[in-house]
Amino acid sequence: MAAPDIDTALEWQGRAVLDRSGERIGKLDEFFLDAETDVPAWGAVTSGLFGRRRSLVPLSEAEPAGEDELRVPFDKEHVLAAPQADPDVELSPEEEETLYRHYDLGYSTEGAEEDEGGGMVRSEEEVDVRPEARPRERVRLKKYVVTEHVTKTVPVRREKLAVEREPVGDEPGDEPGQDPQSR
Repeated sequence: MAAPDIDTALEWQGRAVLDRSGERIGKLDEFFLDAETDVPAWGAVTSGLFGRRRSLVPLSEAEPAGEDELRVPFDKEHVLAAPQADPDVELSPEEEETLYRHYDLGYSTEGAEEDEGGGMVRSEEEVDVRPEARPRERVRLKKYVVTEHVTKTVPVRREKLAVEREPVGDEPGDEPGQDPQSR
């Protein structure tokens, strides 16, 4: 199989990585690009508590298995036993050769010169994809208040109070002006 191009590898990033029997190994986290071709050659699979363990797998051997998973043709124990590499520096030719031997893949030393530091270069998670260059310009945000006059029929409810008056003293024996409670 051929190694995936950078766009494919970016689509794979974050997917669960399964071994040959379907057991979950970890999550595809970072890539190491081939220094000469800039093709993603190795993927760092994070596993363990808080994803602290990083095992490298050859991306040329990975293939999609469903929407959110990748499958590699190795046992989980074999992947976890892969030689460890410092994720913050590029792989040396010796480390790369050790990884190829671990996975029983052919390793070619053609084109790799040790004194030039050939080997694999770690790729960051972020890829800088910029649209075509445009001249720079100053942008200013202005806020405008726009008043619109709208005519709309809206039902309005209100309470009305009415005062009802009752004359006092209409009962027999009441004198006009006399308080009924004073009797």
